[in-house]
Amino acid sequence: MNYKPPLGLVLAVHPTSHGFGWVLFEGPRGPVDWGIASAKKNRSAKCLVRFEQLLEQYEPSALILEKYDEDNSKRGERIRILAQTMKGFASNRDMDTAVYSRGEVNAAVAGHAKVSRHSVAQAVIGQLPILRARFPSSRKLWQSEDDRQCLFDAAALGITHYALTSPKLRRAVN
Repeated sequence: MNYKPPLGLVLAVHPTSHGFGWVLFEGPRGPVDWGIASAKKNRSAKCLVRFEQLLEQYEPSALILEKYDEDNSKRGERIRILAQTMKGFASNRDMDTAVYSRGEVNAAVAGHAKVSRHSVAQAVIGQLPILRARFPSSRKLWQSEDDRQCLFDAAALGITHYALTSPKLRRAVN
């Protein structure tokens, strides 16, 4: 049996309190475009406008998100609603949607479910060196998270999606 990769582009999105990071993939090691959308006022509305622009511009066939609706998720209510609305936009466009837990992402990208997000970002650089210029520095306990972290969280979601849906890549991860 020959594996045929899914046709179309895959949009991985990681919402945050300031906006969202996104990476558009055409294959497991092929990011096409990426960016960070942020807003200071009317965050949800402005983020949804930018998200819809991405859908219009690239017409991806799949949307990848992190699980946001579990009880142990550390997501605020606004972020949960934003992610749920993004999922609804994708559904209205007949896009496939995949949702992965933080543990699944960590294991697929960094090899262990209990690692820091910065360690996952380092592993992303190993697989997608083109993102190295955006790599966030390691933060101290008293520092807030670097805005660029969401870009690497989105990239890790895309890598996870391909790792868990491609038979060849799945063997390499396990």
